[in-house]
Amino acid sequence: MDTQAPIKYDFNGGKLFHIFQTESQGRNLVYTDQFLNEDAKLAFTQGKGILKIDGECCAIHLEETEHGYMWRFYRRQDNYKGSESTMPLPDGAQLDTYDQGGKPHHYCFLPMKVGYATGKGSSRSLVGFNTYQAISNGVKLGLIPDPNAPEWITCEWVGTKHQKNMDGIPYEHALVPHYEPFLPQISASDFEGFKAMAREECFEGVVFQSPVTNKRYKLRTNMMPEGIIWDCENKKKKPSGPNVTTIRPLKVLTKDGCLTWNGSEWKLEQL
Repeated sequence: MDTQAPIKYDFNGGKLFHIFQTESQGRNLVYTDQFLNEDAKLAFTQGKGILKIDGECCAIHLEETEHGYMWRFYRRQDNYKGSESTMPLPDGAQLDTYDQGGKPHHYCFLPMKVGYATGKGSSRSLVGFNTYQAISNGVKLGLIPDPNAPEWITCEWVGTKHQKNMDGIPYEHALVPHYEPFLPQISASDFEGFKAMAREECFEGVVFQSPVTNKRYKLRTNMMPEGIIWDCENKKKKPSGPNVTTIRPLKVLTKDGCLTWNGSEWKLEQL
């Protein structure tokens, strides 16, 4: 198992702003060829791009307890109106209300207990146990840093119970932290080059980080003009089933160990 120190990215657990400005096309938003701002332009032309994957945004936070430090898992909640106690975004992070394209969202984080589960009988899903075991495995493998002071790490919550599972991950609940070596680098230096890539590859998008401000911006293939979106078969509509992407996370943390994508199939390395 490769245990090299991961490359860290600044915390950003809310909605990312798009690299390009958007305009309405029917009921959908599509990109124009105008950058959102100069920092977004620098992120796209000079910054590092990492794969954006299909899942649910979450975060883990190292917290002190009576038994020492432990990682706590948080689910991102958009426009949360429940009664449970929530965690606001850390100071200095992106604003807690996002609005690009006229659809404002307010978001926060909701902690999840280890014993949280859903369903009954054969449909019972051990959400908390599976997720916390994946975190523990990441620490044991040296893929999640274990610092002396608390910090936040944002992740993608993936698997058969999350979104479309476009990457075909064979677990109900698994984690992909938002840094290398989990997410591969994606190179794209101009608008036309990214459109060409979207024609040939099936993936959700790319997140670019500015080399100046360290802010992150996103670029989604399903918002490119001219109908270029992430269906490998006919290039005309969003895929409706799992296991369709051609560019996938390199590593995924699961309750049993670390899944590695070798370009054609998932391989599990157990502890």
